[in-house]
Amino acid sequence: MRKVALLLAAVLFVAVLPLSAQSGKKKKSIDLDEEFFHLPDSVTDDYLDNTPLPKKARINDYWIVGVHGGVSVQHGYFNPPRTVSFYPNKPVWGVSITRFATMMNTFPNLGMEVGFQHNYEGYRFKEYEMEGHKYRQDIDGAYEAYMEVPEVFLLTHGHVDMGQFVKVNLKAGVFGGYRTNITRSGPRVDPAIVNAFKDTDIRWSYGVQGGLGLGLMLDPVEVHLNVQVKWGWSSFYQPDVASPYYYRFAYPLDGAVTLGVYYQLTKRRGHTRGSLRQLARRMVTEEMEKEQDKE
Repeated sequence: MRKVALLLAAVLFVAVLPLSAQSGKKKKSIDLDEEFFHLPDSVTDDYLDNTPLPKKARINDYWIVGVHGGVSVQHGYFNPPRTVSFYPNKPVWGVSITRFATMMNTFPNLGMEVGFQHNYEGYRFKEYEMEGHKYRQDIDGAYEAYMEVPEVFLLTHGHVDMGQFVKVNLKAGVFGGYRTNITRSGPRVDPAIVNAFKDTDIRWSYGVQGGLGLGLMLDPVEVHLNVQVKWGWSSFYQPDVASPYYYRFAYPLDGAVTLGVYYQLTKRRGHTRGSLRQLARRMVTEEMEKEQDKE
């Protein structure tokens, strides 16, 4: 797990360093509200010599920070196969900071998000009937269990602005956490392990994470509705050869629905088609007014 932690730290350092360096650069130029440069009616040599060019504005290059909360759904997959049902737990909550940038001055609408999240992992086995009798599979006498998992994540963003106020987010990345508390339920579970981990239980959790979301942009505040899926690569317990016929393991497979509120630390730049049309109309109107004033 130490190698995984070092890898995550290295990836975060490499991802954030160039973005921070870029944001720290200061250029001697005028900062225009619009990303268009207008010459005055009279252009002189003195004006050309003393007026700096406006800095190049990038599309949607900005920082946001915020909080989110919601509910998670645990499922899991097992070998040998078990009949598993969805197992909801709440609350899921977390904080994150995101940097949107234009990669290599070519690919806009990308970003990197790093954050902390309080989440859950676990499983619940379905009840089924056989020959008139009801049965329920269990592990150590427990037919359901859930664990609290504080975790950190690093996600790459892709987003598409659908208008001036709406965008679609696509996320993918990695996560790592530590299973802190556990609760087991079942008629035959040993009371000593109802709220305690066994020696064979694995506490560290890590894997890949992805999601899809919808963002409402009301500058400088954004509201995001996100749906995420986590695929854990750390089994709930030590995999072992329980028989000559199968290899025993159990991995988390979870989902979550969260609603987040974010604040734009820097101004969001860029134009949608609607804002470009509005700008064009305003420029035409201004030119017409100038012509009328001359007459």
